[in-house]
Amino acid sequence: MAKLAKPRGGQQTPMVLEADQVVYDNDGQTVTALGKVQIRYNGYTLSAAKVTFLRKAKRVVAEGDARLVEPGGNVVTAARMDVTENFREGFVQALSVSTTERSRFSAESATRREGNVTVFENGAYNACQLCEADPGRPPFWEIRAAKIIHDQQERTISYEDARLEFLGVPIAYVPYFKHPDPTVTRKTGFLAPGFIASNQLGFGAQVPFFWAPAANWDVTFSPVLLSRQGLLGDVEVRHRMETGGWSFRAVGINQQNPDVFFGTSGDRVWRGAIFTKGEFNINEQWKWGWDGVLMSDRKFIQDYRLYPKDRQEATSTVYLTGQGERNWFDMRVYQFQIFEDDDPTKPQGVGKGLQLKQPVVHPVIDYDYYHPDPVLGGELSAHANFTSLSRLKTDVDLARQVYGLQGNYSRFSVDAQWRRQFIDSFGQVFTPMLGLRGDIFFNSNTNNNVGWVSDGVLARVTPMAGIEYRYPWIGSSLMGSHVLEPILQLITRPSERYVGHLPNEDAQSLVFDATNLFDMDKFSGFDRAEGGTRANAGMRYTFQANGGGSVSALFGQSYQIAGVNSFADPRFAKFVLMNPRPLTAYGSGLDSTSSDYVTSVLLDTGRGLRFGASARFDDRDMTINRAELQATGFAGPITASVVYAYLRTPDYLYKLLPTKYDSLVEPERSELQSALNMRLGENWRAFGSIRYDIHNSFVVNNTVGLGFDNDQFSSSVAYTEDTDRALTKSRGTRILTDRVVYFRFGLRTLGDGAISNNLVR
Repeated sequence: MAKLAKPRGGQQTPMVLEADQVVYDNDGQTVTALGKVQIRYNGYTLSAAKVTFLRKAKRVVAEGDARLVEPGGNVVTAARMDVTENFREGFVQALSVSTTERSRFSAESATRREGNVTVFENGAYNACQLCEADPGRPPFWEIRAAKIIHDQQERTISYEDARLEFLGVPIAYVPYFKHPDPTVTRKTGFLAPGFIASNQLGFGAQVPFFWAPAANWDVTFSPVLLSRQGLLGDVEVRHRMETGGWSFRAVGINQQNPDVFFGTSGDRVWRGAIFTKGEFNINEQWKWGWDGVLMSDRKFIQDYRLYPKDRQEATSTVYLTGQGERNWFDMRVYQFQIFEDDDPTKPQGVGKGLQLKQPVVHPVIDYDYYHPDPVLGGELSAHANFTSLSRLKTDVDLARQVYGLQGNYSRFSVDAQWRRQFIDSFGQVFTPMLGLRGDIFFNSNTNNNVGWVSDGVLARVTPMAGIEYRYPWIGSSLMGSHVLEPILQLITRPSERYVGHLPNEDAQSLVFDATNLFDMDKFSGFDRAEGGTRANAGMRYTFQANGGGSVSALFGQSYQIAGVNSFADPRFAKFVLMNPRPLTAYGSGLDSTSSDYVTSVLLDTGRGLRFGASARFDDRDMTINRAELQATGFAGPITASVVYAYLRTPDYLYKLLPTKYDSLVEPERSELQSALNMRLGENWRAFGSIRYDIHNSFVVNNTVGLGFDNDQFSSSVAYTEDTDRALTKSRGTRILTDRVVYFRFGLRTLGDGAISNNLVR
């Protein structure tokens, strides 16, 4: 082996040569390296069976499986390479280039100039990731061209006389086109096209143009010419600064055929929307930002598919957040814009003034604090909340349950808690806890029909003391380990004050189940504060199998021991029937002295299958009031999930509704959801999902599709159908169905595209 390290004049980096043999020809002024030749210079590594240095021409000729690894990681292979001494320029025959992004060039020959421009003659480009390990593997798709120019400085790839081939079959031809190379994340040029088709909008094609004049800002122009409605303008500007960034998007159209939206707020000539968002760092802990939406009408975003179809409102907010090691601060202002038009056919005015029923929150502030050091050996924490909002119209349903009051409302709350854990010599775990909750309300109700609200300033103080007891029993068997743990929790507080005299904005959602059985306050927000003395009791069992897999289960009940039950305050009985009221927890299972029984079971086989179940049973006759069963897993080529949900309508709702509306309330609801993904081969898959209303015997939603994926290309075609039920003037139902066909495709390193066609709108 010969080894040579010889610095060139004026160059700091030496050239290192390794070879089995080196032959010097002084007369021909050549140096020839033979056998396992490797040259390292300025970040380049050249290897070949034979390398000849032409000293007079200042060129290097590599032959025999020549391989050049560039500083950026790209790999060039060829039968023969003819390059300059510094590897910047040269001519290569029968070459192949593999980039760090796992894309590949091949050509009959290529020339390299200026150290960054490679011109491939009769070349091909593909993004086959597996072809490098298996050179005989044909690429799924490939672009062949008479000339391919890769400019590494500009980071572009351009083609002359190009054709796109799938599985070797040409499907498209263009005389010239250019796209960014795979290293580029943002580059001026056209993006992947999209297509749209629907009965209301007609047919349209969208070819976005991305303009990036500077490194810190860019603009995307995405106009769509629709056959039925005209030109939809769509422009988005993004700007990145040192401390953050912002974006602004404007979408608008002068509709040529607005009559297709007759009967909705979209029946107008000019329609549009503005979207803007931004976020900026103040320092390492603090940041502020905004996310705003302004619409010409409620239906524009849905009609022109600017949001996912399951979104029902646009939320605008301005926020300030701070994050410390043991504390957190968040302040936000909210404004909500709904997508649903008013429906005057709904009784009791429920469908009128829907936007006026949406609150403006100005602001909501949350602060969490955890003391860094133990206090009396335990943990001390505090949570504060300030909420202030206004609403122009009371939001009430058919049962006269109030979801939001007309007027102005503010509340400031602080909840401090302390807890400490003790474990005795028998393994019993005792956790005493103390707490103090304070609330101040500022109410200004402007709805004269809601007389139960107490206006002015009200204060509520709720001290708390409690203890939790656990005694885990641990055992083992040949199958695995077992833990049986009884849990008892006792919490005492005074009765909740001002029940039925305060608005309730943030504590309306209450689902009593095994997950919140041992919560000290089962209300979801600050507007309600659980009062009285309550005991929560349960038994938890855990099994861990030796060979993998586990079972966990919990069964328990809650008891109101003393004081007024916050979940069923008797003062509600004083209200006149049909007078709007703030019902929160009626029918939750907590509105009796002994609550419903709650249970949950989770089984993990450790082999890809998981089963779960949760239920709430009536405390009197063990009737199921609420249940959910689910199973997820995979077996061979199939991945599937099944979910069953059941809910019985509380009896109190029938007592509140007028007799003529009884038919509108279903005694129970049950639903089945399932999703499946099946591998049909190495690259093919079939998928589908269904959501079925068992009680009413109709399909709410279903999707079926077929997909193809490999290392270079992905595509899928899917059909989805949505069904809804709405009230009519005759208090019957009608079924509204939306059917859509989606086609999505993606070519790795080139871009993605999508086509959707609404069959019914």
